[in-house]
Amino acid sequence: MVMNLVINASEAIGEQSGVVTISTGIMECTRDYLSEAYLNENLSEGTYIWLEISDTGSGMDYETQQRIFEPFFTTKFTGRGLGLSAVLGIVRGHRGALRVYSEPGQGTTFKVLFPIAQKKRKSVVQPNIKPSEWRGVGTVLLVDDEESVRSLGTRMLERIGFQSLVATDGQEALELYEARSKDIVLVLLDLTMPCMDGEEAFQHLRKINSKVRVVMTSGYTETEIAPRFAGKRLCGFLQKPYTLDTLTMCLRDVLGSN
Repeated sequence: MVMNLVINASEAIGEQSGVVTISTGIMECTRDYLSEAYLNENLSEGTYIWLEISDTGSGMDYETQQRIFEPFFTTKFTGRGLGLSAVLGIVRGHRGALRVYSEPGQGTTFKVLFPIAQKKRKSVVQPNIKPSEWRGVGTVLLVDDEESVRSLGTRMLERIGFQSLVATDGQEALELYEARSKDIVLVLLDLTMPCMDGEEAFQHLRKINSKVRVVMTSGYTETEIAPRFAGKRLCGFLQKPYTLDTLTMCLRDVLGSN
């Protein structure tokens, strides 16, 4: 989330000289203050941690600000990777809120707010949860343009029993799949990538093998992605960032019990 906001700030500045500022703090938020934020419906006034990312770029007019959180909306001010819609989804998942301050020629500030847990809240002792005994078999083709995702994803896959192949974009994924299709039991395919994105790669994979198992990964929510793949036999969806548990459950649902 932070990296995506920083990338957006950097691209807003462009080739000109500018400054990106990251700051954090704690503040008391009134209901009036929260009412002007995105995702404010279920928030109560109180103490919040805030993360603020500001840039000295070109800024945005009111009309642009009203659209920046739409899925797949792009302007020269928006960045790559998860996208601002996904940032909003991450903030929503942590029960936070987000405020945007921007004017043409005056730069832009994104302020993310997260509520602090009540100090008097009783601690809950979580029961010991037995790790999943499900184990995978075969090779998973992991496709993502972010090296950190490929590295972490590979370790997760190996931990639950899979071998892995990695590709950095859709074109490389097609080449690997054509060469190793007999070994590959599933393709873990990122939606947003350079050269060839996940949607186009999925279409080509289906031409190679109509029964290919593909799980799409994205920082966007499943609600935002699902309409694009309705009726196209996508096997599953995994929202990033994912954990070992969510990855395991997703692959188990797609591949079944071994």
